[in-house]
Amino acid sequence: MSLYNYRIISLTLCSFLLAACNSANLNMPQQNTTRVQQNTANQERTLPPSIYQPKKALSSDQAIRDALQLAQDNYDNGNYIQAISILEKNVLGKESSVQFDAFLLAANINSQLDNALDAFHQLNKAEQLPVARHPDKQNALQETRASILEHFGNWPEAVKLRMALSYSLPLDEGESNQAKLWLAVQNLTQNEIDSLYQERQPILNGWLTISNILRDQSLSIEQQLANYQNWQQENANHPAAITPPQDFQIMASVEEMAPEKVVLMLPMTGKLKRASQAIVDGFFATYYNQKEKRPQVNIVDVDQFNDINDALQAANDMTPDIIIGPLQKNNVAQISRLNLPYPVIALNQLDFNKAANNLFHFSLSAEDEIHELISFAKQEGATKAAVLSTQDTWALKQNDEFTQAAEQEHVTITSTQSYANTPQGRQSAVQKLLLINESTSRRRSVEKWTGSKVESIARPRQDLDYVFYVGKLDDAKQIRPLLDFYFADSVPMLATSSLNDSAPDKNGKAEDIERILFTELPALASNKKTASALPANPGSNILRRLQAMGADSYLLANKYQLFALLKSTKISANTGIITMDDKGVFHKRPEIMTYRRGNLVYARSKQFFQNEENSSEE
Repeated sequence: MSLYNYRIISLTLCSFLLAACNSANLNMPQQNTTRVQQNTANQERTLPPSIYQPKKALSSDQAIRDALQLAQDNYDNGNYIQAISILEKNVLGKESSVQFDAFLLAANINSQLDNALDAFHQLNKAEQLPVARHPDKQNALQETRASILEHFGNWPEAVKLRMALSYSLPLDEGESNQAKLWLAVQNLTQNEIDSLYQERQPILNGWLTISNILRDQSLSIEQQLANYQNWQQENANHPAAITPPQDFQIMASVEEMAPEKVVLMLPMTGKLKRASQAIVDGFFATYYNQKEKRPQVNIVDVDQFNDINDALQAANDMTPDIIIGPLQKNNVAQISRLNLPYPVIALNQLDFNKAANNLFHFSLSAEDEIHELISFAKQEGATKAAVLSTQDTWALKQNDEFTQAAEQEHVTITSTQSYANTPQGRQSAVQKLLLINESTSRRRSVEKWTGSKVESIARPRQDLDYVFYVGKLDDAKQIRPLLDFYFADSVPMLATSSLNDSAPDKNGKAEDIERILFTELPALASNKKTASALPANPGSNILRRLQAMGADSYLLANKYQLFALLKSTKISANTGIITMDDKGVFHKRPEIMTYRRGNLVYARSKQFFQNEENSSEE
């Protein structure tokens, strides 16, 4: 058979097979045909993989949302470390629809952890997001910023932000902001109020004016209410006139807040005679400065009784509205265990105070001053401190108090040194404080191994924001030059008012006491009305402070009920801004002062911790 015939057979076979396949398709049962059509339709409805991407993104975004909510729950419960850990691991740094909220939460958490720089860094990240341009987001940003400033005690800037928010917040959120604005205004020192007045903002000045009504120590409670009501009528459209601050509302609701009978229970003839007399002088200075009705005052001399129980019984027999005293700590400890029928403002406090019915504590505590110094430094992110003190017992105690406060407020202590008050003792302590001794030791080691002289300059440690110093001014002026000598001239010294027990020597060098910041009572720091009501200066800053405490004890006797009814109550007084905690302990916020060219002036934190010249202003 020829090749041609084979080709014909092959073509015929192929044609036959194709025809058979077509025939099979035509004769396929209806059920199979339907299945094929359904498969085809399913394939046509199948979307390309790229269309699925939004669903995956939504799932990822939901996971981030869940993590953010978990972090928020931990934050609300006070678990700040856990909250920031969740954010850093699962939320921050990941693109999501809640990135803005995550940055704000991170800022709040870092604030609670006292990490000021990290808090503001997270705020700046939130501000850079495109969504931050929305007005509601701007309000959220400024609210968070104000809260952080309040946490770190930067009240002037907090007041400015709260004022700005009062113009931009919706009506339903304005009431809360107004309450926070009033609290911020009440936290201002008189110096800060005077400075804000210069900005000439009518609404802000209204808030400052009514705050000054409460600060005027010459006015009785009735006069303060009357002055506020007069201002309210003259400024009917002011927010504080439309919605009066709680202080004025509560003062108006209490018919008889001021006492009619007061007993001073103090040691008037023993070792503490001079201290008690200074307290009494300050008390009566404010007493006679009040122009209206005054209470009846009796004095019980504790030294005339066998023990404090008998003295207290004598005071109780006079049926007073309130008792002021005792002064000695051991006597305060004894009455803290008694049932007190009348309110008592003890002029001292215990190492561990417990809430007790009718017992309050008011004293010149170094702990309050230490907390104010730490807060002052934190405003600029200064959280690394060294402690240097003399070896006096009181100084070592204050050293310990700073260490405890630093631990509570997340301040790192790089070194703690006490020194013998000799040239060698001071030099050795400063060298150890700045690690100069280690630098010198390394140089000697190199010289020993190389057998040759090494020329080097010992440099101080760089992980130090400030030195907390405990000693008197004459001691401190020996330390400041040593810090400068070892190239730590940019590191400020911070101290409590114990530094300022005497005025600087007129023959001393100004540079030896500058860049030393210390706390001081407004009564000593200012010539304004905070000190005008006090008697003549007794010549001792210690006695002057006791006079201020006596004057303020009269103010507290008049207003202790206000503190009990309104926990956020604040009084601007001779000893500072006074608040009360839940244990009945009155705390004061003093001024931060420094010497500049020999004159006592107010300190400015930014200029001190940014190492700028002209670090304070008169």
